[in-house]
Amino acid sequence: MSEAAAARRRDALVAGAIFLLALALRALHFREVALHDPYYALPTVDDVQYDAWARRLAEGDGLIDGVLYLGPGYPIFMAAIYAIFGASLPAVKAVQVGLGALTPVLVFGLTRELFDRRAAAVAGVLCACYAMLVFYGGTLMTVNLKVPLVVGAAWMLVRALRRPGAARFAGAGALVGMAVLVQQTALPWALLMAPWILFGTSGAAPLARRAGFTTSFLAGTFAFILPITLHNATSGGDFVLLNSMGGPNFYMGNQPAADGTWQVPDLGFRHRADNPDEMQRQFEAAAERAEGRALRPSEVSAYWMARGVDEVRKDPLRWVALELRKLALHFNAYEVWNIRSFEISQASSWVLRLPLATLGLVAPLGLTGLLLSLARWRELVVLYGGMLAYLASSLLFFVLARYRIPAMVLLLPFAGFAVVRIADAVRRREARWLAPTMIALALLAVFVHLPLESSAGRMHMAWYNLGNQYRELERWDEAIAAYQTSLRLVPNAISTRNNLALAYELAGRRDEAIRGWQAVLDLARKSGDRLRVERAERHLEALATETERASTDVAIPSPDPARHPEPDPTSDPTSIAPRAARTAAP
Repeated sequence: MSEAAAARRRDALVAGAIFLLALALRALHFREVALHDPYYALPTVDDVQYDAWARRLAEGDGLIDGVLYLGPGYPIFMAAIYAIFGASLPAVKAVQVGLGALTPVLVFGLTRELFDRRAAAVAGVLCACYAMLVFYGGTLMTVNLKVPLVVGAAWMLVRALRRPGAARFAGAGALVGMAVLVQQTALPWALLMAPWILFGTSGAAPLARRAGFTTSFLAGTFAFILPITLHNATSGGDFVLLNSMGGPNFYMGNQPAADGTWQVPDLGFRHRADNPDEMQRQFEAAAERAEGRALRPSEVSAYWMARGVDEVRKDPLRWVALELRKLALHFNAYEVWNIRSFEISQASSWVLRLPLATLGLVAPLGLTGLLLSLARWRELVVLYGGMLAYLASSLLFFVLARYRIPAMVLLLPFAGFAVVRIADAVRRREARWLAPTMIALALLAVFVHLPLESSAGRMHMAWYNLGNQYRELERWDEAIAAYQTSLRLVPNAISTRNNLALAYELAGRRDEAIRGWQAVLDLARKSGDRLRVERAERHLEALATETERASTDVAIPSPDPARHPEPDPTSDPTSIAPRAARTAAP
């Protein structure tokens, strides 16, 4: 066996071991959530829209009518699974187990292309054991498709730059285009890499050939984007490249109340939007109310973009401070969530309670590796471009764990390199090199662990969301326990008290329901919330009537959910109301 063939065999063995490790962790986690997680079979928030789109696509009806307001890549992925296995959310999650196990192999290949086998093995193992990737595999979130596409695109683009060819560049562009369909924040990556292909590789080929490579790359990318642009133009009558939420997202991330995380502004409606469909309607209604006329989706987006720019101009010092906070949050060890809390999800899966790799470990190592490898920047420009694109997204908009994770995964090759280089220095006793490197690593660890954000201020919403999920499953005792835990953290949260009172009522716990609705009534009166006052009085009247009938030994039927208003979506921007709560309560 030749040396090259032996090296390929060793690489294959390492990659296979990494795949099996990743598969085992994800399969075990999948089994745990199937048994214990109340979110397992029910869609929440974005999932509702994705599921509806996927069902429509699987039935051959095409995308939703009008201009899109979410990326279509994930529902297309779901629709393909529905076409094979039927419309099953667990089937989607099962496929994601395999896709998630493939991602560390892609990280291994990418790192092996840039560094050596040892660094690739470290990077692959870190990816296989990365806590948030294991966690996301049990959810219906775009990150499950976005991350492998981004890593695959980076690997293919690195190979294309090393061994140029039109087909290779077209293939890399196609993967970037697919990633853009999932979430359009990948588009700046393509726009950064195109001029590099044309001008940054001047010694690799004549200008005409480089122009051809650039064209092939962009053609591969836009082959997936332009059909969506055409759909928006023909179905929605408006020129929108992908979706129409760019302006609203910019405003959300730069409004006066922005703190660097996902914070929905008060648009003047009784409740803040708790799902993408309602959010899009509220932003459109507020813009049209301000402009005094009907607006096309592109005009709505332009209105909110202008509003965001105005807020920046009004107080540039506030905005600079906000941007610095976003920069720190982008690399911070805390995983900012707005749908599901990793901490609470650990109760549903012992796999998540294992000492898995976290961003608190990966980011300091990755940033150290990035600094140590700066001399090779031309070879690593693909990774720089990808990380810069996602950092720009965080700075322009806001930071969420699932939005920044492709950038964190692109740090893994640098983390693997740092581990190997430091280990070599220890073995060789290179004290003069090791001392400043360890100081840099320590300082980066401090930076990553700055107490910028914590779960403490958000956990009441995580428990509230969990209670909503149990309530929809009619697991009343567990719903009540979750709401009670939420109220211990924030006692005056009126939406939580509303849903707790309703859960008591539907569980047949009449006395507790009366006390619960009385608490809602008291809070509503204090805040001047007329609709909630009327709702609480209506429930208390019905319960009093039932109590009177019970005192005369008249049989009382079980509470009929159809007779009661549904729980209110909360005004908290991190809320998740159950599917039935997404219409206004009567």
